[in-house]
Parts: sequence; structure tokens; C-alpha cells
Amino acid sequence: MKPSGKLTIAITDMGNETPSVWQEFAFGKAYMRFLYDALTGTNDAGEVDKTTGAAKEWSMSSDAREWTFILRDNIKFHNGDQLTAEDAKFSIGLVTSEDSITSYKGTVKAAIADQDSITVVSPTELVINTSSPSGFLNWFISDIQGVEGLIQPKNYTESVGNDEFAQNPVGSGPYKWVDQRKGDFMEMEAVDNHWRDGASRFKSLLWRIIPEESTRIAALKAGEVDVISVSRERAPQLKADGLNIFSKEGASVLGLYFHEQWRDDSVWKDINVRKAFNLAINREEICEFVFAGQCSPARVYPWPDIAPGTDNSLEPVAFDPVEAKRLLDASNYNGEEVAIRSYPRADVPEGPRFIEAVGAYLTDIGVNVKIIPTEYASYRQERLAHTLDNGSGYLAAPNRPLAGFVGLMRVLNHTDGTFTSTNDPEIDRLIEALEAGIAPADVEAASVALYRYMYSQFSHLTCCNMNISYATNDKITSWDLGKRVWDDGFTN
Repeated sequence: MKPSGKLTIAITDMGNETPSVWQEFAFGKAYMRFLYDALTGTNDAGEVDKTTGAAKEWSMSSDAREWTFILRDNIKFHNGDQLTAEDAKFSIGLVTSEDSITSYKGTVKAAIADQDSITVVSPTELVINTSSPSGFLNWFISDIQGVEGLIQPKNYTESVGNDEFAQNPVGSGPYKWVDQRKGDFMEMEAVDNHWRDGASRFKSLLWRIIPEESTRIAALKAGEVDVISVSRERAPQLKADGLNIFSKEGASVLGLYFHEQWRDDSVWKDINVRKAFNLAINREEICEFVFAGQCSPARVYPWPDIAPGTDNSLEPVAFDPVEAKRLLDASNYNGEEVAIRSYPRADVPEGPRFIEAVGAYLTDIGVNVKIIPTEYASYRQERLAHTLDNGSGYLAAPNRPLAGFVGLMRVLNHTDGTFTSTNDPEIDRLIEALEAGIAPADVEAASVALYRYMYSQFSHLTCCNMNISYATNDKITSWDLGKRVWDDGFTN
């Protein structure tokens, strides 16, 4: 049966809205997986899977420093070109290049120093020699976490140039590119028969960017869209109105970053200030009044409490505004302005209300808070540039397999990490020990050690374990949101 009909999805944002494997964030993976195949495939259970990616086999040397990937010979790009090992090598080169903006670039680059580390043995065989033992390289170049494993065609990209490619991308996924107006919509069309997925259900796929939740809800009720991201507060009423609600339980952990905390003039260089901020917020109230009870207090960002490699004996930081004020008064804090960025996101449409609540709690203990409304993309650029002195912003970090946390922690907290908010030699040492692990028990132990240390240091302002919800009309009556990161099973 051939694809037919149209599905329209409305969410608050779509990453960088630039469909090239090296110019998109992890948050754009929801649409990118429709356009591209990954070198290492994954499944909805959050596992690497030899049936779903370009590589049908892979193997690792005993010292975890050489990986061999055997590719399928039956995958074609949408322009008819064969997908080969040269395309995979080329794409890895793009995502690790200086101008790449991919979210986990640093993790891949730490393992693969340069293009000379990658050998194309034949059109279907690729050998990668890593800079140090890398027991999870196949995860890092998969589609489980970001876009770093996705493959775009070398010949076509070089023939048209990077700018033209971003306007008219070519991939090998179940959908091909049609049109786009940034900040408004993105349109794709299903191929008749994809090598992995067969025939898609819908012929046309339209993504719409609608930041305002009430507008998304009105569009869903009017039949203008079929799927929307929805806040936890509004989900029960929409279900009562006859719409379908699909949720991913314990999907992420919500937290705020203490940016540039290593600098001498940072208010957060003093651990007592970081601890005071954590003691100041009432997580139970936030869960009840901001997130309609669809969350629970969490222990350590960026690990949801259900994540692997954590310590269940620890407790979330208790609400204690009296102790928070005492610590703040005894610290080096002298009334400096703390600027918190505020924005909605597809996974946290309640973001602005959450930041208002956090700001009120901090004000109550004597913090000089300034809330700055912005867009996530602007905040992300500030994070990359490390210009957020005494600034903060939030993310809901998704749950992921243990291998995902191995890749994540370098990006977020290693001194060399792209988005690091810390510069702590002990954190660096613990992350490097985590990355060096090969045996599962060693990796688990290294993760727990890092988790405990960051808990003791109040490295972030940890808030809540979050559920993620979507509302649909009757075009979608079943939906497995899966366990991939930043995706929520849209391809299902």
C-alpha cells in the first residue's frame, strides 16, 4: 500500500531548522530522522540495532581503539546515488568540523581526532581508529542521542555546496524534502518504499512552529493540525474534550545551569551560593502548581531518577528557605544581578511559568533576579559563546541509556565540553574515567561516582523528573514515544 493523506505536527520549536547533519541541534532530530539514515541504527527501546541503520554489522577490537563497520549495499539517497562508506566518513568529518554546531560534536571529536582516523576499506566497509579506548563509539555515531550519526551524500553536497544543500537537502530516510519557511513550517513527502520502513502511512508530512500553546490547541480542535505538544496542565482537559493524549513517563529531568561558575567573579564559584539556590526552591509546589502533578522532585541534573548509573540512596534537596538565606548571607554574594533566560520549548511549554516560580523563590531569599524572555536558539548561542556570566537557563535533559550519559557528560560538564558550565578538575577526572570504561560494571561504577560528586557539589539547580505529553486527533490512535533522546517516536 502506498502512502496517502497528510499529517500536520505543531510544536514550539524545531532546533536550528537547518536540515544538514552538521548544522542542526539535537533538538532538530525529531524531523531529521525522517530525512536521513544513521550509520548505527537504534530501536524504540533505546538500544543499538543492526537492522535499522546503514551499518548491518560492527565490531570492536579488544582494546576498544579500532571499530569496523560493514554497511548495507541497498541504500540509495533520494537523488538515486548509492550510500557508501565514503558518505559515512564525509558526514563524520562534517559533524566534527570547526563550524559544526551539533550538540554532541565534542564527544565524537574526542574519540575521532580527524579524518585520517577513518579508513574506507571498500564502499561497504569503514574502519575507525579512536584517540583513546572508546567502548561506546557505535552509540556516539548512532541516532539515539543527537544527529551526529546521520549520513548525507558526499558527492551531492560537494557539487552544490553547503548553502544550497541546506536549502535542498538530500538524504536516504523514509521522507524526502519538499519546502520550508523558517520559523513557520517544514514540509516533507514520503518515498513509496523505504529500505527499512517499507511504505509510510502518510504521504505528506507538515511541521508547523506554533510557540503559543493556546494557538496550538485551537488549531488542533479546528482540525488544522493533527498533533501538538501540550503542557501537563492542559492535557487532562484535552483528554476530557475527546482528544488523545500520549505521554512518556519519567522522560526527562528539569534543571537550570549555573553558567561560567569557574570564573573569579561568578556568584556560583562559591559552593554555598549553589547550595542556597538548590535549597531555595520548593520542588513539590512547582510540580503541583506549574506541572499539574505530572512530575516529582529530582536528585541530580542531568540524570532523571530512573536513569542508569545513579545512586538511589540519595534524596532530592529539601526545601529550606531559612538555611538557603543563611548560606547566601554568609557567602560572597553581594547582590549581583542573576539573569535567568525564559522561553518555551516543545518538551516544556510551561517554561516561562516555571522560570517565574524559580525567580520568586530566589527573590524570597535575597537574590537579585532578572528574568529575560528570549528564544531557546538565542540562549543556546550564549551558551556556546560562554557569555552567560551570572546567567542561567533551563533544559529538560532526557533519560537515555548508560552509553548516552557517557557521551553527554563531556559535552555538559568537562572543561573541554562545548556547553560546559563547570571547570572542575575532579569532574574532568571522573568523566574521563567514565569514558575509559569498557566492561559494563566499570562504566556503571564510574557513572555512580560522577553522580555522587556532582550531587555533593550542587553543580546545577536540579528540579524535577518530568513526563512529556502530546495531544492528537483521531488520525493518531496509538503511538509509542520510544526511548530515543530528543525524538519521542515521531517516526512511529
